[in-house]
Amino acid sequence: MKSIFCALFAAVALAAFADVSLDGSWSFRFEEGKMLEAASGVDFPAADTIPVPACYDMMPKWYMKRGTGLYRRTFTLAAPMKDAVLVVDGMGVRAKFEIDGKSLGVHPYPYARLEVPVGHLSAGEHTIFAAVDNTLAWPQVKMARPYYDFYLYGGFYHGVKLVERKPKVFVRTLDYRTGKIEVQVEGGEKKTMTVPDFKCWSPEEPNLTTIEVAGRKVRFGIRQIEARNRKIYLNGKEIFLKGFNRHESDWLNGAATGEAVMLQDIQRLKALGGNFIRGAHYQQCERFLDLCDENGVMVWEESLGWGNGQDYTNRNFKPNELTDEEFCEMQVHQTREMVRASFNHPSVVIYGFLNECASQKPECKVLVDRLIETIRAEDTGRLVTFACNITGKDICNTNTDIIAFNTYPGTIPMQPGTEAEFRKNVSGTFNDIVRKFRERYPDKPIMVSESGCGGEFGRRGEYASPNTEEFQNEYLTDIFETLWANPDVVGFSIWQMNDGRTRERFGGVAVSAFFGGSVAGVFDRLRRPKLSAETVRKYFNLKP
Repeated sequence: MKSIFCALFAAVALAAFADVSLDGSWSFRFEEGKMLEAASGVDFPAADTIPVPACYDMMPKWYMKRGTGLYRRTFTLAAPMKDAVLVVDGMGVRAKFEIDGKSLGVHPYPYARLEVPVGHLSAGEHTIFAAVDNTLAWPQVKMARPYYDFYLYGGFYHGVKLVERKPKVFVRTLDYRTGKIEVQVEGGEKKTMTVPDFKCWSPEEPNLTTIEVAGRKVRFGIRQIEARNRKIYLNGKEIFLKGFNRHESDWLNGAATGEAVMLQDIQRLKALGGNFIRGAHYQQCERFLDLCDENGVMVWEESLGWGNGQDYTNRNFKPNELTDEEFCEMQVHQTREMVRASFNHPSVVIYGFLNECASQKPECKVLVDRLIETIRAEDTGRLVTFACNITGKDICNTNTDIIAFNTYPGTIPMQPGTEAEFRKNVSGTFNDIVRKFRERYPDKPIMVSESGCGGEFGRRGEYASPNTEEFQNEYLTDIFETLWANPDVVGFSIWQMNDGRTRERFGGVAVSAFFGGSVAGVFDRLRRPKLSAETVRKYFNLKP
């Protein structure tokens, strides 16, 4: 065990010393309306500077504008880097990079943790250039579509750095009762061992373990997540998932949320009695997952997608991506990279993809099954599902571990009726969907991955008109009363945690179009609690 767990301290220190943060001030120029292919190169004239991380389209000078942001920075290496990798923890929506005139390629994966091979870098001065495009035009941009119901920001979200290439280390729990684990260094064989004096990870006791493998420290948690007998089990104990859908978004800073904001959200969740966050609708950043590990929050992480292939999205935004071979290959690639990036985070208990995809269509099933196979091939020990809103005609849940569905009875469309009619509609819709899924999938756990409604902060009225705080509170109460009484439901994630931007002036007929964003948060855009927060606290604390 000593030969696997231990490495020379000097080797670990050297690896840490080699990391070079590129956060801070960069020379900057914004070229409005230009896509990546037409934008200027590394010698662009720079009249401005911008910090990294930051979303340039949240800055007053370029507020809500689409185009390409040009970045340039000179840095000095005190010592050579043998095999450097450029690590970008989330950007949007496409980017190309150069170092000293050497192209590092174009990367089309917004929100993803990019690890871009650089190679040898000598000691001394170097110049890095990046062009970051936030336009949404098909076919140049396939992973981010204009109809996605959340704002797609431009810029670097959570920092940029250069690191020495190190092999990834994957740790799997084999037996949570004995501390038996399996350790695999990327490209190597799997090694089995037992961790002495271990403690399991759980929301109540988020114990973490650190070992040294292949010259690096690896942190993980020993825990087992299972779906069987219609229930979900963590470390052999039945659990109920109760929490929120959460966007990585801040009203003033966009997707470049700071660590304090992340921790505040986690503390609000825990204070209400919640234990679960669905990371909607893209890969989660490294530091947020660290905080979930440390604070005992279970996470559903999913790769980027929203309404793909649906008739109501492709009606105005052609083509159907699900029939596009390149889009499908991109989905497989980003999903595989997401899994590998968050492999050792015990907080991640569910992997998902393609939120509200056209799961009634054969071409969707082909891609869904490929994504399930892609995740399972990594042997992650996680559950796999997707959020389904085609609850009557779905054909894609054959191979998922959990049935997860989204529904908004009485509010999409906005037809609540009287208070009694509203309650009956909510109860009848949820129970009917659960019953039909139970008939088709006798043994699978069933959860509600999304439901909720708008409640504009400060908009009050005793009649509980739509989009008042009273209306939102009434709706969530009706949902809680229904789901908490249904023994076939194993979880509920409220849509959503915080108010946030959606498609702004391009919102179509969605309710959010009237507000320039979604007001469905239990907390408002400044993260102030609405009337419904106390109702959430009440019901979350009724479930163990």
